[in-house]
Amino acid sequence: MQMLMVLYVYIPFYTDSIIIILQQNHSRETEGWLYAVQTLRNAITAQTFLASTVLSLLTLITGKVWDILRSASSKWERRLLIIQLLSISATMLFSANQFLQGVRLMTHLGFMFPVKNDSKVDNIMRKTESCQWLGLRAMYLSLAPIAWVIGGSRAFFATSLALISFFRQLDKKPDGLGYEEFQASYI
Repeated sequence: MQMLMVLYVYIPFYTDSIIIILQQNHSRETEGWLYAVQTLRNAITAQTFLASTVLSLLTLITGKVWDILRSASSKWERRLLIIQLLSISATMLFSANQFLQGVRLMTHLGFMFPVKNDSKVDNIMRKTESCQWLGLRAMYLSLAPIAWVIGGSRAFFATSLALISFFRQLDKKPDGLGYEEFQASYI
């Protein structure tokens, strides 16, 4: 359990599913299910919040773009706004879908890991990690089409460059915290 606290303190962008796998393995050894279930509940709450936030933002953006679309004068301007709205909608709906798939998998997992002792539970947790990862990336990528609507093609380009820089910073392996040994033990 001390290793788990180190991961919480020193790796702020560490996903909840890896922490739940650690707690699940600790729970198998000690029969202390309380921490694992609480962390699972917290992860479900977080992903549900993210999905509802993305859908709420999509509703607001769609309403604003719809008002702009109704007041557009030329046919070319309307088509461009429709393409922009579709690109925003596609990225945000994909993001919400991934968050909800992660919630679905974790809900099933809550019933499985007190009774299953094999790697099936670990595989499901890795799927929820992928869902969360894809949901966050799609949510971040939706900033580019939003910038396109608000500021035009130059804002789209600037936001795209900022997102590339952001993803390069975000998607690095943690250094010196035993990440390699942890990954090797679960492969």
